[in-house]
Amino acid sequence: MDTARADRGFVGTFLRTLAFVMLCGIVGPIFLVLYFVIGDRSLQWMFWTGAAITVLNVLIAFAIAYGADNRREKIARMMATGRMALADLTSVEQTTVEINGQPLMKLGLRIHGDGVPTFDAQIRKTVPIVAQGLLHRRVLAVVVDPATREFEIDWQASALVAGSVPAQFSSAEDGRTYDLSGQPGPLIAILEVLRRHGIATDGTVDLRNGDPYLRQEVMAIVRQYGRQPGAAATDGRSLTERLDELDALRAAGRISEREYGEARRRLLGTT
Repeated sequence: MDTARADRGFVGTFLRTLAFVMLCGIVGPIFLVLYFVIGDRSLQWMFWTGAAITVLNVLIAFAIAYGADNRREKIARMMATGRMALADLTSVEQTTVEINGQPLMKLGLRIHGDGVPTFDAQIRKTVPIVAQGLLHRRVLAVVVDPATREFEIDWQASALVAGSVPAQFSSAEDGRTYDLSGQPGPLIAILEVLRRHGIATDGTVDLRNGDPYLRQEVMAIVRQYGRQPGAAATDGRSLTERLDELDALRAAGRISEREYGEARRRLLGTT
C-alpha cells in the first residue's frame, strides 16, 4: 500500500469526522468563544466545560478515523494476499439496528473454495440496501485469509456469482460469446484469477491487450463451463429454482445434511 496515500486517506477521514463531531458537539467551542468574548474570570466553569467537550470531540473523531483507516488497510491487505471463495448463507436474521441507513443483519455462513478449508462463521454485518436482494440467492462472494479465516464480503462480486448481473465472455479467437451467468463455481474461480493479477472487476473487463497468460487462464475456465447465451439449463430450470427444491428436500427430511451439502456444491459448480 502507498504510505503517502494511506496517510492522506487517514487525514481526510479524520478531518471529515472531526467536522461532523464538532458540529454535533458544537456547544464545546461555543462555550470557549463565549468565555473569551465575555472575559469574566468567574465563568471559568464555561472555559473548562468547553475545553473538555472540545477535547472529547477530537478524541472521538480520532478513534473513528483510526478504526476506519485500519479497516481499509485490512481490506486492502486481504485483497492482496487472500483468496476468493463462496459463502453459502445458512441463516439470515434481522436486527433492530441500522447504521447510516443500512440494516445490521446477523448472517450465518459456510465458507468454502479452492485453497480455503470449509468453515462456518456467524457475523453481524451491515447490508447495503441495493444488496439485500442477493441474500435470497443464498450464495455470496467473499475474500478470505485461509491462515486466519478472516474474511470480507465482496458485494459487487456477490451480485455476479448470484446471477443478479449477467456474466458473458466474448472470444475473438472462437468467434463466440460464452454465458456463465448464475454459475458461482467457475465465476469465483475467474474472480480469483483476476484478483491475483490485480484486475478490478467493476463492470466490463477487457483482457485483449493484457497479459496473454491471464487471458488464457480465464478463457480455459470460460470454455469449460460456458454455454451460448439463452441456452437452457440441463433440466430447464434456473439455478435458484433447483436450489429452492434442494432446500425443500432437506426441510422435509428426505436428504441428509451430507447429501444436501454435496448436492448444493454440485449445483454451484464447486466440485
